[in-house]
Amino acid sequence: MTNRLREVRQEKGMSQLRLAYLTGIQPSAISRVENGHMAAFPNWRRRFALALRVRENEIFGSQGQ
Repeated sequence: MTNRLREVRQEKGMSQLRLAYLTGIQPSAISRVENGHMAAFPNWRRRFALALRVRENEIFGSQGQ
């Protein structure tokens, strides 16, 4: 469940709260995804990518394709 969500979010200067607002995903769930305790659902991966303005595979690698 390795991903670059935290890294990409921080590169974009975005807080977890802002990402939660933009995606409609609870901050606690975002934290669990960032820490590898939970896999992101496919529609969450799309929402993260759209909010961060990157391709899914930039965050999630091959699992984002």
